[in-house]
Amino acid sequence: MVKVVKIAGLRKAVAERLGYSWRNCLPVALMTDFDASSLLKSYREGKERFGENSPSITAFVVKAVGEVLEKRSEFNANIEGDEVKILDEVNIAVAVDTPKGLYAPTIKNVNSKTLLEVEAELRTLVDKAMKGTITLNELAGHGFTVSNLGHLGITYFTPIINPPDICILGFGAVKQTREGHRGHLTLVFDHRAVDGAPAAAFLGEIRRRLEEVSPP
Repeated sequence: MVKVVKIAGLRKAVAERLGYSWRNCLPVALMTDFDASSLLKSYREGKERFGENSPSITAFVVKAVGEVLEKRSEFNANIEGDEVKILDEVNIAVAVDTPKGLYAPTIKNVNSKTLLEVEAELRTLVDKAMKGTITLNELAGHGFTVSNLGHLGITYFTPIINPPDICILGFGAVKQTREGHRGHLTLVFDHRAVDGAPAAAFLGEIRRRLEEVSPP
């Protein structure tokens, strides 16, 4: 017997929102890898020092992106119609998979928070998302989105831009290679708002920042 599952509620809302993004933007994906030795070392030292409250890999990535966005504000933006709005605050949404569907709660003012503060806020928001108690305000106000599928073993993927943002970063698995541990990044950007060369330079800055992360 065929089981029919109706697309409704949150899943329908997410589908409509991302469908709008897919139909209206001009997505282009850029991929690169990076030396993840400093990231792994800092992550492990955080574990030793802070235990269960230590920063996750996602927190390291969000914080690194926030620091780059502070300098490259043109990528911290929303697009509405034929206008690109550069945002004052560095607010980053983080994709969270929950039993009820996909949420992307927003960590506010990432650039002015410590790594431990980013982790604490991320944990709170993920907990609310998993419980279904997240508020609309906690889902709004972002100018950039990060999606991490590395913990699921995915190396590269091309996430759909989370409207009204102009960019989303996909973080893939860290793999052991002959050159050491390599992390994997995919930047998807809206070509209506950003050209390829600046986007490549921006992704390069994120790569370098992740190669230079320090322990919490």
